[in-house]
Amino acid sequence: MQDSVIERATLREAWEQGLQQGLNQVALNMLRDGIDKDRVAKLTGLSLERVNGLQDSDSDDSQELVKDFLELSETSLNKIWLNPEEDEAWKDL
Repeated sequence: MQDSVIERATLREAWEQGLQQGLNQVALNMLRDGIDKDRVAKLTGLSLERVNGLQDSDSDDSQELVKDFLELSETSLNKIWLNPEEDEAWKDL
């Protein structure tokens, strides 16, 4: 009996988290599409503060992704994509 109650509570919490993540993603897509923040908040039911936070985190994530990519060295990329014979062949080009 107690396991059933715990399982229901866990399922409900997971459902609510999924719903929130979905709303966040919809709001982020709307912002990326150029829709005004106030309108995004109104249509999604999210607070304006939350919408602003989503937009800020989206630009931070994009910048972090570019930074991470640029930090990969040519040698690291060669280790991933080229075997030693291919690496030697590229040196002659």
